[in-house]
Amino acid sequence: MPPTTLNMDITVLPPDVLSLYDKSFYELVRKLAAPTEADLLELQGIRSAYSLIHTEDIFNILKYECKALDQIFKKVCLQLDDNRYIIKPGCKSNLRYFTQLLNVKNQEYLKTIALRIKPKQTSNDDDNNSNNNTLAS
Repeated sequence: MPPTTLNMDITVLPPDVLSLYDKSFYELVRKLAAPTEADLLELQGIRSAYSLIHTEDIFNILKYECKALDQIFKKVCLQLDDNRYIIKPGCKSNLRYFTQLLNVKNQEYLKTIALRIKPKQTSNDDDNNSNNNTLAS
C-alpha cells in the first residue's frame, strides 16, 4: 500500500519541464519513470506535462483490443493464471509519481504567476483610488 504522503522532490525536474514537448518530454519520462512508461505516453500522443496532467486515466487505453497496443500491453501488463491481465504495480506507481511531480511543479508555477500579477493589480488599484479621490475633491 503506498504511503499517504509522499516526499515530492521536484528538484529532479528540469526548470523548463512544463515547456518540454515530444522528444525532450519522452526522454525525461524515460529517465524519471521508465522507457516503457514513456512508450505508453508516446503511443497515446501524450506529448507534454500539461497533456499528461490532464489525462484522466493513462492506462484506460489498454482496455481496447488493438494491434498497435500489443507490444506495449505485453510490457505494461502481467497475465494472471486465470488469463486475466493486470497493470504492473511498478508501472502504475512510476507514472503516478511522475504525474504528481508535474502537478507540484505546475502549482509552484501558478503561485509565482499569481505573485507577479498581485503587485500589478495592487498598483492599479492604488492608482484608481488616487484618481477617484482627486475627482471627488
